[in-house]
Amino acid sequence: MKAKFIRSSIAATFLFGLMSATPALAENTTNVYFKGEIVESACGLSPDSIDQTIQLGQQPTHIFKAKGDRSTPVPFQVKLTDCDTTVATKAEFTFDSNPDTTGDLFSVEGGATGVGVRILHDGNPIDNGDVAASNVIVDGTNIASFSAAYEANVDVTATPVTAGVAESWALLRVTYP
Repeated sequence: MKAKFIRSSIAATFLFGLMSATPALAENTTNVYFKGEIVESACGLSPDSIDQTIQLGQQPTHIFKAKGDRSTPVPFQVKLTDCDTTVATKAEFTFDSNPDTTGDLFSVEGGATGVGVRILHDGNPIDNGDVAASNVIVDGTNIASFSAAYEANVDVTATPVTAGVAESWALLRVTYP
């Protein structure tokens, strides 16, 4: 009986030694960055509304038959968070960028010609630099809905829209009058 116990103890010690000699599994490491800003404002801006990229897709040149013709608008939202109506009761949204040849649209870069980017609010066109919307806000979360589209900015019969990359940008300002 004593010999059996000794053999079991030796076997257990041997197995424990093997397990401790097994190399540890590899690990992965990475940095995690936290970005944000503390603002003195009636509302905050939701993280999913910051630095948005709106994909306008591939649009064929033949849809632009006349100046002002647009591609199908692509919706996007701006979400305000933690709004406090004791600070403000309205929010105004203004989009500013490099103007196109008309001054009303946002200019595009990348090769396409004869178009600019148009922002719309409730289907109504918003000119570059104009207040796009003035929304009454409520306490908590508020969502402002917009859309963007390519728009022909030339007399297409004289100067047709040409194909190419058409990228633009706009600075969104939210003010609380």
